[in-house]
Amino acid sequence: MLTVDKGVKYLQSAGAKITATRIAILKSLENRRDHPSAERIFMELKLSYPSLSIATVYSTASLLARGSLIRILSIDEKKVYYDPNMEPHGHFMCRQCKLVFDVPFHFDITAAADASEEIASVEDAEVFYYGLCVRCAPPR
Repeated sequence: MLTVDKGVKYLQSAGAKITATRIAILKSLENRRDHPSAERIFMELKLSYPSLSIATVYSTASLLARGSLIRILSIDEKKVYYDPNMEPHGHFMCRQCKLVFDVPFHFDITAAADASEEIASVEDAEVFYYGLCVRCAPPR
């Protein structure tokens, strides 16, 4: 799980400047269980950090993803979501309210390589489910 300390150490090792806005982004992501979008992080922080730009959110998140501290979810073609939980799991997105949440999913990424002679190694896997959450589904 992402912590501010891990994030600062990684950003320093990557040669990035440690600014108040970058630390605020790290604090915003630390120990989070939801999956905030770049826009949501920006909206949460912009009043306290007027110099923050949406570009800083995107660039900081990109750096953190390169360091395997967060995952950038491609679950929605119109919006980017971030997940600081790097443990293997799947994701569900409600097609109506766009809520994204974790779904327990056990998978062995080495099994894919073992199952095909075409694959030398597997580094990552993503599992996405789409449908309606219990709040949006019609009553049964």
